[in-house]
Amino acid sequence: MTEPEFLDDIREQIQKSLAQSKRQQLRDEFGMQMDYTSPSLSPEAENEWLDYIQEFERQFENARAITVREKIGDPPIRLAADIPAEALAEALNDLLELLFAHNIVVDFLGDWDDLAAYRYITEELLDEETTDMHIEGMLSHFDAATPEYDVEMWADNFARGLFWQDREYFLRGLDRQPLFDAAGKPITLAQFAEKVEAVWARLPATNQIDVQPTATRVGEDEATVTAVITWPTDEGRKQVEASFRLQPSPYSGWDVVQTSLLEALLAVL
Repeated sequence: MTEPEFLDDIREQIQKSLAQSKRQQLRDEFGMQMDYTSPSLSPEAENEWLDYIQEFERQFENARAITVREKIGDPPIRLAADIPAEALAEALNDLLELLFAHNIVVDFLGDWDDLAAYRYITEELLDEETTDMHIEGMLSHFDAATPEYDVEMWADNFARGLFWQDREYFLRGLDRQPLFDAAGKPITLAQFAEKVEAVWARLPATNQIDVQPTATRVGEDEATVTAVITWPTDEGRKQVEASFRLQPSPYSGWDVVQTSLLEALLAVL
């Protein structure tokens, strides 16, 4: 072994010993089990990662809850009504940059215009709570979804669960909701499940589907989504159009309580 190789080996052993010590410290202080190490991770990179984890745990253990407004320094914020329409885009960008400067990112899901986005930040987000932590490179993400995006997501989840044939979770929770057949007639969960099983008997399980909403309506206690659904088969891609009727779930989000998807699939399978 040459001298440079010998020194490299010594450095690597030192880094591995440091990493082992840090993993033990995380176990002792925070109860974290971190025995697995990726073989593709160098000892130096592992130590940097463990330093990050240690700093996160130390700050999180004593972090206090503060509002987003406090975290960005409680600056004066102009009301949307006081901003001319032609200046709204710039005001929104300035506000997003201020949030990002304090490691806060807003992910807007769905169709948002500048006014709706600005009002969401100034009238809702600034009063939400976050943790008072300051770790370089760590971003706090806040999701802002339109009601339409929200119900489309739940319809999408229903379709994907049906095609994936997740028997353990697919129908869980629907026993507390009214269910209807495609014509709108009330049915039991057992009847609903029977129709699902009929589809599964003909449909090979796949997670390679595409759900494209074409019309969405959201009310206070009910929503509807119409979507075109495509999936691959041995003969090429197939496509159906289906409607979904959703109601607020007793748990959270929305439940599909009526759909034409089952009948549409049985007609083409």
